[in-house]
Amino acid sequence: MILALAVAGVCSLFGQVDLDQQVWRMRLFHLAAAAAVGAALAAGGAALQGLLKNPLAEPYILGISSGAGVGVLLGLAAGAAWAGLTWATTPVLALAGALLTCAVVYGIAQHRGRLNPYSLILAGVIVNAFNGAVMLSIYLFVDPYRIADFARWAMGNIRYDTSLALLVICGACVLTGWFVLFLRAGALNTLGLGDEVAATTGVAVNRLRIETFVFVGLMTAAAVALAGPVGFLGLIVPHICRMAVGPDHRRLVILAGFAGAIFLMVVDTLCRTVGPAVGVGTVPVGIITALLGGPFFIWLLRRRFAEASA
Repeated sequence: MILALAVAGVCSLFGQVDLDQQVWRMRLFHLAAAAAVGAALAAGGAALQGLLKNPLAEPYILGISSGAGVGVLLGLAAGAAWAGLTWATTPVLALAGALLTCAVVYGIAQHRGRLNPYSLILAGVIVNAFNGAVMLSIYLFVDPYRIADFARWAMGNIRYDTSLALLVICGACVLTGWFVLFLRAGALNTLGLGDEVAATTGVAVNRLRIETFVFVGLMTAAAVALAGPVGFLGLIVPHICRMAVGPDHRRLVILAGFAGAIFLMVVDTLCRTVGPAVGVGTVPVGIITALLGGPFFIWLLRRRFAEASA
């Protein structure tokens, strides 16, 4: 991701006019965006699963992705034209929606100072459904000629006209959140032993939860600003990585980020090659991740039921 941004940035500084060079620059931007989105959602999903001690937790299921999407679409409906939405406003609107959703979900699930992980999942599902209804309602207030663009973005689509400025801002958000989650990985490991045990070892449990939600929200907002809400990637990739390196978050958070970046780059490449080959055009990556993640989610749920009844 960093290499792609660097090469693309150098190209833009010299004002390339050759068509082939412009195409390569566009492809590099697209590749960097896919890597940033994949890393953000996968690393964020791994952190949330460790924080909540629940394998079903991830930004999309908890409603964080849809909350960021609502923030962006509300800004558009308020008067900003899609083509005129600047690189600065998109991440800010997405971050506002993501953090507001985190606060609402956290507040619903918390009872008498304690956080029930399963209540949090249920609260996330409810808020996610509400956010989806809000996003559909916003379409009534936007330019009818741009509804198709908005709908495609809401499917989880990496745009071809992503600017270098937007990539730099969102990439910085992803790297910052990823680094902070890595620093807190040891505390996440301790939290897995239980809240009381973690507290006796010096872990500020409530502070750890708030920090994790804030920085996962930051990373998710960056991902949504680049590609719209992309679901289930933060569910699939961390589980595969956990099978490879175990539950140690000091390794899991790093590996999940890299694996998520590679995974989404591969999926995006397939969407841009297979789709046009069969005559349906470029398929949004969010559709593919949802098709893969839905059955995976059901499998995890049935596995949890089997473990609980054993």
